[in-house]
Amino acid sequence: MTSMQENISHRRRVELVLVPIVAALCMAFVIGAIVLDRDGVNCPPAAWNNSVSVTPAGHPGVVAAVTACTGSGCLPPAPSFARTATDGSGKLVRADNGSWTLNTGSNFPGTVTFRAYDASGNLLTQQTASLYWTRVGGTEHCGGPMSTDAVQIRVF
Repeated sequence: MTSMQENISHRRRVELVLVPIVAALCMAFVIGAIVLDRDGVNCPPAAWNNSVSVTPAGHPGVVAAVTACTGSGCLPPAPSFARTATDGSGKLVRADNGSWTLNTGSNFPGTVTFRAYDASGNLLTQQTASLYWTRVGGTEHCGGPMSTDAVQIRVF
């Protein structure tokens, strides 16, 4: 054999051994990466509550109850029915500072309609607000608490 034929033969032997080894290592790396990426299997259950703060403006002292519903085109129930509502609507909780808080659980609705009532149950105002949420904890993959700007409703 000539020197050139020996070089080609040696190169073919190296290719026959080296290429399958490199391919096997690459496949092992890809399979390992797929196995380690479990697509949310390790996400903890949602244990946070998102909320919206609502502040009456104008005549806030006459507001005795505020109700809300989430989604476009919804109508908040009267205060007596809002206590037991389970369809994304409910009665807000009054804070010490005169604002009202709507707890939305782990949801972050884009639209909320609010109604304010006086002590006699008369409707004072109704207002729909668009909410823009920002993640303040957790991850994009597993979710987490969100925050939005406070809403001001005008009471006449």
